[in-house]
Amino acid sequence: MRGVSAWALASAVCALAGVGVAGYLTVAHYDDAALVCGLGDCHTVQSSRYAEIAGVPIAVLGLGMYLALLGLGAARWRRPTWAGTLTALAFALALAGALYAAFLTYVEVAVIDAICQWCVASALLTVGVLAAEGIGVARTTLAVPTDG
Repeated sequence: MRGVSAWALASAVCALAGVGVAGYLTVAHYDDAALVCGLGDCHTVQSSRYAEIAGVPIAVLGLGMYLALLGLGAARWRRPTWAGTLTALAFALALAGALYAAFLTYVEVAVIDAICQWCVASALLTVGVLAAEGIGVARTTLAVPTDG
């Protein structure tokens, strides 16, 4: 069995937790009674016009992103020769997700005036994946070969 680097494991753990959060938010989008929010005002955020793009819940997009990140991680493990490319793709996807999460967090604070703890958790998990994949990019794509 091939070893898994700490950064790849951290990325996978964050993405797997993200699947849980985004999956929960997807269910809650269709069944508001399922939404439990101890802090903030998740219901206001989930029912805002920013909760969907063209009728597709943001949570579904997040779920797709996290599943794609897990798929890229699995492919990287199965095909080590593609590690540099797959890591760069995962980093790019996580960067796009983190930038969009930052925008949505701004919208929560400045426009909707309500915070969804689950949305914040998802944003933090995306940043966790981004940080881990950033380390991966530095280690796989930017690595200088040795003459040895």
